[in-house]
Amino acid sequence: MKKVIVCVSAMLLLLSAIPVTTGAERIKVLVDESRVVTIPEEEQDVFIEEVDFPRSADWKFSFDNDDEFWGLGILSKRIQEVASVDVRKSGKLSYNSLKNYDVLIIASFEESYSSSEADAIRQFVENGGGLLLLAAPEASSNSISRSFDVQFSSETVTIARDKVGTSSLKWYAWIERGILMGFPAVYYSEIEDFKSHPVTSGITEFTMHEGIPITGFESGKVLATSGDDTYADKSGIGQGSKGDDEEEGPFDILLAMEVDKGRAVFFSSQMSFWNCIVQKESKNMDLVVNAVEWLGEPGGPYKQYKLKNEQAQGTLSNAVSLYQNHKFSQAITEFGKAIESFEQSNEIYTNAEANTGIEEANTYIEKCNIGNEANTFFDQAMDYYGKREYESAIEEFAKAQEKYQEIEYTERAQECTDKVEESQAWISLRDEATQLLDQGEESLKTAPSTFNTSGYEQSRTIFEQAKTKWEEYDDPEKETTCQEKIDLCNQEIARIEKFRMMTIIVVVVVVVIVIVVVVVLVKRKKPKPVEAAAPEQPAPPGEGEKSALETLDERYAKGEIAKEEYEKLKSILEKE
Repeated sequence: MKKVIVCVSAMLLLLSAIPVTTGAERIKVLVDESRVVTIPEEEQDVFIEEVDFPRSADWKFSFDNDDEFWGLGILSKRIQEVASVDVRKSGKLSYNSLKNYDVLIIASFEESYSSSEADAIRQFVENGGGLLLLAAPEASSNSISRSFDVQFSSETVTIARDKVGTSSLKWYAWIERGILMGFPAVYYSEIEDFKSHPVTSGITEFTMHEGIPITGFESGKVLATSGDDTYADKSGIGQGSKGDDEEEGPFDILLAMEVDKGRAVFFSSQMSFWNCIVQKESKNMDLVVNAVEWLGEPGGPYKQYKLKNEQAQGTLSNAVSLYQNHKFSQAITEFGKAIESFEQSNEIYTNAEANTGIEEANTYIEKCNIGNEANTFFDQAMDYYGKREYESAIEEFAKAQEKYQEIEYTERAQECTDKVEESQAWISLRDEATQLLDQGEESLKTAPSTFNTSGYEQSRTIFEQAKTKWEEYDDPEKETTCQEKIDLCNQEIARIEKFRMMTIIVVVVVVVIVIVVVVVLVKRKKPKPVEAAAPEQPAPPGEGEKSALETLDERYAKGEIAKEEYEKLKSILEKE
C-alpha cells in the first residue's frame, strides 16, 4: 500500500499542463495521463479480499477517478471552476499536442518521459504555456524537471517528521465506501511558512502527505519549505526516527519560476490532492487553483502567437509608415524586426497570418532596396549636378527616375524629370555662352586696325553678350575672362581713337604751319610803293621788273604753289 501511495503523487504533476486564457475565455488545461499510475494487481487483490473492493473499481490515480480515495477527481472538479480540463490518455507528448493549451498538469506517471518529450514541454512553457508538476516518491519526476534545471531527490525518499511513533496514523474516512483509512503520521506535515506570491495568495496552511525534497534549481522562487523537524526517510526505513544516514530538513517543497514567456510550478507532493485527503483538507485545492490561474495568465502558445502577431503587425505598420515616408533604410530594419516576430509566432503556433506578414514584409524590403538604390543614383546625380557635370547628372537622374517609378515614388520621379530639364537648360546656356566666347575670340583676331575701331567694338559686343550668359550660368571664372576681353577691346578702341585724334591734330597743325609760311613768304616778296612826286611812266611791255601778279602766275604755272594758295594770294594782290 505504501508503494501505491508513493505512485499517486506523480499524478498531480499533470495539473500543471492546464492552459490559461484571459478575459471571457476560460483557461485550457491538459492533464497528461498517458502513463498514469495504476495500483498493481497484487495490491488490487489485497483491496478486493481484505477491504471488499469490487474488481471493477477504478485502480488508477486519475483525474477521472471520482470513486476511489486514491483518485484525483475531486481536485479535477475544483479546477474546472476556473478552467476547462482535458485528460489525455495515450501517446507521447509533442509540442503539437500541447500548443492548443494554456497549462499542462503532470501528476501521475509510472514511466519516465523521454528527452524529446521533456524538450517539447520546455518549448511549450517557453512559448507561454504553464507547467504544474506534482512529484511523488518512486516517480521519475526528474525526467521532466531536469529540462528546467530543477532536481528532486534522486533517491527514493519521503519527507518524514522525526519523533512520531511508528504506530501513529493520520485517519481519514472515505465516505463513498464507508472506509476508515489510516496513513502514517510520520509522512504528514502541516506547512505554514509560505512566501508571498500569487500561487500562495490566501494560503495560510497546507496539509502535505508524502512529499519529496527539491534538492536543486538554477532559478525560481521557493514558496514553501518543510519544517525543521523533518528528514528524508529512505523507503520507510526507520519510520518515526531519523537514521544516521538520512538528511535533515527543512526541505524546499514548492518552487515557482518564469521561463521566457511561460511559467512553471514544482510541488513535492501529489498525494496531498487525493480524493480522500482533499475531501477533508479542502484548503489544499486552493493552492492548485492559484497555481493554475497564475500559470494560465500568459495564455499559452495559442494566445502568445496572437500577441506576437499583434506585436509583429504593429512593427510592420511602423515599417510601412517609414517606407511611405521614404525612410528606406530605417524601414528595412523595422521590416526585419516584423519578420523575426512573425517567425517567432510561427514557431509558437504555425499560422497563415504570420506567413502573410512575412511575405508582405519581404515584398516591402524589396521595394526598400529599390528605393535605396534609387537614392544612391539620385545622390550621385545631385553630386554631378553640383559639380556642373550635367551630362553625367542626366544619366544618373534617368536611372534614379526609373527606380522611383518602379516603387511609385512619383514626387521624387518628377523631381528627377525636373532636374533633367534643368540640367539640359544649363547645358544649353553653357553651350550658348561658350559659343559666344569663341565667337568673340575669333572676332578679336580680325579686329586690329590703325584708324578703324569697328572690329573691336563688334568683339566687345560679343564678349558682353557672352559675359551676360556666363553670369546667368554663374561661372565667375568665365565672367572674368569675358571682362578681361571687354577691357582689352576698350583699351584698343581708346588707343585707336587717341591715335586718330593725334593724327588729325598733326595734319591740322601742319596745314596751319604751311599757310603761315606761305603768307609770310608772300608778304616778304611784296614790291615797295613808288614815290608820288614823280610818278614814273609804266614801262613798256617786256621792260623793267615783273609785277607781283606775273610772279605769282609764273610760280603757279611752275607748280610751286597749289591752286588754293594761288587763288588766295592773287585775291590779296588784286586788292592792293
